[in-house]
Amino acid sequence: MGVLHEGTGPRINTARVEIVFDNTDRRIPAIEGTEVRVVRQVGQKKDQYYIDGKMVPRAEVVNLMESAGFSRSNPYYIVKQGKINELATAPDSHRLKLLREVAGTRVYDERKEESLKILKETHNKTTKIETLLSYIDERLKTLEEEKEDLKEYQKWDKMKRSIEYTIYDTEANETRKKLERLLDQREELNTRQTKVSSELVEVQARGVRAGAEQRKLESRFKGMKEEKEALVVEQAQRFEKKAELALLINDLKEDVEKEKSGRNKAEDVLNQVKAEIREKEEELERISPKYQELVEKEAALSSDIRIAEMKSKELFAKQGHKDQFKSAEERDAFLRREVRHMTRQIDDTEEQMKDIEKSLEDEAREEEQLTTHVQELGVELHENHIRMDKASSEHGRLKQEFDRAMSVTNGVEGVRRIVQWFRDNNHDGRHDDVIKGYHGIFLDLIDCDPIYFQAVEVTAGNRLLFHVVSDDRVALKIMKQFNQQNLPGECNFFPVNRVVGPPRKEYQDADGRAILDVFDYDEYYDAVFRNVFAGTAIVRDLHLGARFARSEGFDCVTLDGDQISKRGALTGGYIDTKRSKLELHKSIRGQKMNRDQLQVTLNEIQRKVNEKMSAVEKLQMEIDKADNDMRVYKQQHRNLTEKKRYASEQLHAMGRNREPKKAQLLNLRNRVRELRAQLDSYESQIGSEFLSQISKSEQQECERLQREILEKKQKLDQIAKERSTLETTKQRLENQLRTNLLRKRDSLTAKISDIAVDEKRHNLQAESAELNSVIQRLNEIVRRIAELDEHLMEYEESAEKLNRELEDVQEQQKDLEAQLADFSKQADIIFTKQSTLQSKREENVKKIRELGSLPTDAFSKYQGMSTKQLDKKLAECMHELKKYENVNKKALDQFVQAASQKEELTKRMEEQHKSQKAIEDLLQVLDTRKFEAIQLTFKQVSKNFVEVFQKLVPAGSGSLIIQTSKDDSIDASQHGESQSRHIVENFVGVGIKVSFDGGSETREMVQLSGGQKSLVALALIFAIQKCDPAPFYLFDEIDAALDAQHRKAVADMIHELAENAQFITTTFRPELLESAEKFYGVRFRNKVSHIDVVTREQAYDFVEDDTTHG
Repeated sequence: MGVLHEGTGPRINTARVEIVFDNTDRRIPAIEGTEVRVVRQVGQKKDQYYIDGKMVPRAEVVNLMESAGFSRSNPYYIVKQGKINELATAPDSHRLKLLREVAGTRVYDERKEESLKILKETHNKTTKIETLLSYIDERLKTLEEEKEDLKEYQKWDKMKRSIEYTIYDTEANETRKKLERLLDQREELNTRQTKVSSELVEVQARGVRAGAEQRKLESRFKGMKEEKEALVVEQAQRFEKKAELALLINDLKEDVEKEKSGRNKAEDVLNQVKAEIREKEEELERISPKYQELVEKEAALSSDIRIAEMKSKELFAKQGHKDQFKSAEERDAFLRREVRHMTRQIDDTEEQMKDIEKSLEDEAREEEQLTTHVQELGVELHENHIRMDKASSEHGRLKQEFDRAMSVTNGVEGVRRIVQWFRDNNHDGRHDDVIKGYHGIFLDLIDCDPIYFQAVEVTAGNRLLFHVVSDDRVALKIMKQFNQQNLPGECNFFPVNRVVGPPRKEYQDADGRAILDVFDYDEYYDAVFRNVFAGTAIVRDLHLGARFARSEGFDCVTLDGDQISKRGALTGGYIDTKRSKLELHKSIRGQKMNRDQLQVTLNEIQRKVNEKMSAVEKLQMEIDKADNDMRVYKQQHRNLTEKKRYASEQLHAMGRNREPKKAQLLNLRNRVRELRAQLDSYESQIGSEFLSQISKSEQQECERLQREILEKKQKLDQIAKERSTLETTKQRLENQLRTNLLRKRDSLTAKISDIAVDEKRHNLQAESAELNSVIQRLNEIVRRIAELDEHLMEYEESAEKLNRELEDVQEQQKDLEAQLADFSKQADIIFTKQSTLQSKREENVKKIRELGSLPTDAFSKYQGMSTKQLDKKLAECMHELKKYENVNKKALDQFVQAASQKEELTKRMEEQHKSQKAIEDLLQVLDTRKFEAIQLTFKQVSKNFVEVFQKLVPAGSGSLIIQTSKDDSIDASQHGESQSRHIVENFVGVGIKVSFDGGSETREMVQLSGGQKSLVALALIFAIQKCDPAPFYLFDEIDAALDAQHRKAVADMIHELAENAQFITTTFRPELLESAEKFYGVRFRNKVSHIDVVTREQAYDFVEDDTTHG
């Protein structure tokens, strides 16, 4: 992570460097583009390489560099800082190692090491093969001896297996004959068993039929039993509910009576309190005007006294004007300021008075409005009380109607669910009788003109929701499942096989007709329709209906739904046609028939139909609305009571607040009088003579004012006493009204208008209605239980008859089953014998298979012998075979296998010898090539060094010297190609001898100065680069230790070499700038390097500035 950027900005987790190569000359042949981008990205856990945006392994990047001419054996195409000094001070052995790397001997050494490793593995394999061949030769000798014993053993073994085959085959044939005899016995037994089984099947069929009949009977009457049990439970619950409601109703009646008695007493007390309030208010009205008059007089006298005192003080103040003011003008200026101040005070006070007067007027109007509002609230409370009574009555009526309808409606929905359950579980057709026998509710079967809907619905009533079934068994199955699932509601059925309707009565004229004539229905349902409608006729109006009922004996109904009984009773009233079941049902059927043509409008119509689908839902909504209305009315009653109380309190508060405002207004008026009097005094003094003493007339005025003040104070005391007396009386009356009588009146009023007694009365009505509903349901339960008891008696008789029949069938079945059990035992014995013989036969066959391949004569050679002879012959064979118990039975196979292995190993041995010879030859070739490469590289580098040094130091000379282990040195110019290989192996270093002055004396590296060592090192680097050129070179401050002359020489050398390669150098000296083509300036700011292209002049300025300040 050391290469990651460190700066003043936020910390980063990845570093990225990108090099762009110009590939227009196709120096990188693997890439087709004119540019090649190589990227390295380093993170905390990853080090990734990319070539033209594609992630590649590092080895592929290295191969790409080598294909472009960057040699791993020449590390000097990039020369870092300090590399020159490192090479200049390096020992001779280091330069020899460098020479070997340039020559590429590392590759040879790596291949030689691999070859030696392969050679060692080949030698080890050869040794193992030789050891294995020795073991196989010994094994072949042993197997040759065992082969003869094996031949004798095989002769007797073949004889034994032939005899055994004959024995096993004879036993198998005898077993087969016995099996055939047993099979004949089994067939005879099966014939007898089949006959008895047929008789048993017939008896069982009779038993099944009797059992089915019994189950059918039980199923038919089980539903009745369950229905009766459910009804008994419900009857007990209803009785319990009835008792509970009766107790609750008694408690509510007592509470209502108590509340009524308390309300009557409160009304009497309220009347007394109201009379006392009127008496106090009348007394208060009598003294209030007198009290107000005294208050005004008292305030006026007080104001007059203050005015007189003020005037007296001003007259006396004139005597001190000489001491207070220097001149009349100064006095007049002071007085004018006081006049202006007084004027402002008067204006402010009058404005305040106007505000108070306006407030009093507003309060008077508001008081009048509040009085009216209180009266209106009283009226509204009375009206709301009437609405509550009406809503309570309506709620009771709707609740009773809802309870009647809810049970039937729940039953209809429950039966539909049960029928759907039968459809969903009819996998094997077990419920076909229910599915086919259920014809829907009676409403589904009615089809008539819409004009008769109202009359039909009134006549049929809840029977429209009765379920039509083919027979009573279907009804019982539905009821059974209905009870098992504990569904709510009641179910009523029209079993077509049981329904008996009165005969059809024909009647038709211009004023009426039999209602059966308006229907179009299947004859199958005739009994159901006659049961409901046979005795009813449709007439034009009630008058005609009464006449037809008397003359024809019909129950009549009008088109509007009014009914006239033949016994004389009339029933009718408003009927909401929007809730007509027939109308809704017709609408649904009509929309279903036109579904394909009117699919777009069906959803909207269906939505409307669903809204009106059930009268029960409507009733529930109306009950909820009635409940909500009751809650609203109760809340309105409480709100109105609270509003009335609050309005009354506001009236009292206005009365209490009015008196202080009137007193304040009176005080302000007197204050204005006083201010105006003082204003008049100041205005009269302005422009008067500026005297030190008051005049005689003014003295008389002062005396008069003193007498007036004294008289008015005496009169004020008298008025104040009288006002105080009246005020005490007034406050006493107000306190009695405000703190006692008015509060008592409001409390009694609230108690009287409390709706608790009304709520209890309404609850009493609701509970009474529920009690009636419970009593009605109890009567229905009693009637239904009586009907079920009659049916259950029929069931007992039929069940007893079926039980006797079942007992006879069971006796016959028991005898036949005993015979079959005996046959089964005989069959088991035969089967056991068959199994034993079959096992024995299979065992013989298995033994024959285990004998394996037999001689050709084995099937006939011993067939004529008896079993005794065969046993004797078999014993003889076994005796002979004992002699060869330890013989190797696989000797022959093992001999052949060992011989094959020896041949294969011999071939592998020859291959190993060939491989070893090839590897040894390769090692010799590699050594030869390595030494040749070292010699050739040394010659090329030595030659290049002489030429480069001559150009860098024209007056000097230099050469490379090979150092050997015998401490002798070989000059490169004396080293020939014919020298032997061992001389190269004795190389220990490469020395350098140079001369800088052209003399005959040469010096070694240790004798040179630092700058000379750097120049020699550069000469060696240039020599190596000429030997192994690269596409570009990167030099980092290689001229740092050189003097100006040598830097110039190095710059010329780079310029010369730049014709065939690109050189990138960094420098702080001007010599390398002379022949450069492009310049870059590097700046370091805030720990960040910035690189910019600069001009030659900017570059010179930079290095000169650095030299000057360096």
